Amino acid sequence: MLAPIRSVVLSAALVLATTSCGNPSPSRQVADRFMDLYYARMNVADAVQLTGGAARTRLDGELAALKGVPRETPGGEPRVTFSLTSGSEPAPTQATYVYHVVSHTPDVGKVGATLTLTLQDGHWLVTSLSEVEGPPSS
Repeated sequence: MLAPIRSVVLSAALVLATTSCGNPSPSRQVADRFMDLYYARMNVADAVQLTGGAARTRLDGELAALKGVPRETPGGEPRVTFSLTSGSEPAPTQATYVYHVVSHTPDVGKVGATLTLTLQDGHWLVTSLSEVEGPPSS
């Protein structure tokens, strides 16, 4: 009797492990896309589409400041890379991700970026963006 129960528990654990190792969560996908657009591609206009709240206000301000400034033409690969250092979903409608951002330009240092995402009307949006110079503290 114990063997069938054990096999059901093992099967359930295997299914959970397999699904959790698959694609990142929807909130993480939005966070990674934002990081790519905002930091790596320096495309504030597209990144703002993934924001709401305070992050939207900040990026709208950046877009206004950039109005009339010619956009730099990308020269190949992005000069900025980023990596996730920590992440959590403390509630079903909120997630926080911390990234280490490295510029491959000599005059720009490392940055720690913390994104807070909120599920609004069925869509994950970056609602808060904070940065600190140096590696992120997680």
